[in-house]
Amino acid sequence: MKTETIGDRSLSAWQVAPGVVWVQTRSPQSARKLSQRGDSRLVAQGVAGTYLRTFEFHHGLAWARRLIARYTRSGMATNARKIAPGSCARNSNHRKEHARP
Repeated sequence: MKTETIGDRSLSAWQVAPGVVWVQTRSPQSARKLSQRGDSRLVAQGVAGTYLRTFEFHHGLAWARRLIARYTRSGMATNARKIAPGSCARNSNHRKEHARP
């Protein structure tokens, strides 16, 4: 069976068996997010040299491709709060109006 690896050096995945993928990361932030998922299982971790964690998921490679796309899209957590455009300006004006002389 030829194994296709997707992703890059910091976050990658490959299929180890039908319906089972391993997702590997060198990023502590990505590892934290992956470990908090209910469907993940830590299967390997690096102990010498650089940071490395590998997680197992019972999903296909297409699922892993979407996961990597979400995790790498602009570095934002998937559950991060989005700030509406202009909200910073509105808050700074509010502070100026109520500032004491």
